[in-house]
Amino acid sequence: MDPRIQSRRIDVMRAKGRRRLRVLLLGVTIISLAVGGYFLSKSSLFDVDEIVVEGVAGELAAEVLQQSKVEKGKPLLEVDSSGISNRIEEIPWVKEARISRSWGGTITIRVSTRDPVAAFKNSEGWLIVDIEGRVLQKEKTLPYFLVPIEEEIGSLTLGEWAPEQVIPLIKVAGTISSELTGDISSIKGKDQIELLLFGGGKILFGDSTDIEGKVVAAATILSQVDQSSVLHIDVRAPLTPVLCRAPSCSYPST
Repeated sequence: MDPRIQSRRIDVMRAKGRRRLRVLLLGVTIISLAVGGYFLSKSSLFDVDEIVVEGVAGELAAEVLQQSKVEKGKPLLEVDSSGISNRIEEIPWVKEARISRSWGGTITIRVSTRDPVAAFKNSEGWLIVDIEGRVLQKEKTLPYFLVPIEEEIGSLTLGEWAPEQVIPLIKVAGTISSELTGDISSIKGKDQIELLLFGGGKILFGDSTDIEGKVVAAATILSQVDQSSVLHIDVRAPLTPVLCRAPSCSYPST
């Protein structure tokens, strides 16, 4: 046999042998990593040993911790972050819960909360809601810092949502500045919203468009007049608001 052919054959066989060896080593490595990862995941070095709640304190923090259902000693890799968030967000006051894990064995729960903006009267007292209409709390008396809404929403339970048709009213209540809140006795209407004043007058608000512009226009006028002299303030066109003090004022309803 030609020596060159013989040499070429030997080179080919060696190359095949090296490829087989690489494949074998790769397989061994993958299996080793899988086995090692499995045992590491079961190791107590990667167990939950601390649960930290951020963003809330006191009773709400304790409720968040309880609702999370995270157990110390559980392997970190078995912690279902999405499930924890969903359970915690069932708490009425919780808007969002974010879960993070650190390989030191710590689970951190970062909570953002909802703010009360309005109240609805029912047979049991007052239902306190946030800007999205979620029922946060029930009270026997109206909290002084909230504006009541004169619409019926029934006997909702904590965590339920107010009907869609009253959401514009809630958004108006949530946008009213602290300066204006002291002048408003209640809010009513659906398609045509009205803000009733303690002095007996009212603010014709119209629909729920340009809420901020209308609030600014109303607050500006009220800061310059005696509320008791106001029959109505029309801010349906917020760039050209109209102040009416006499019964002879025009009073268009639409």
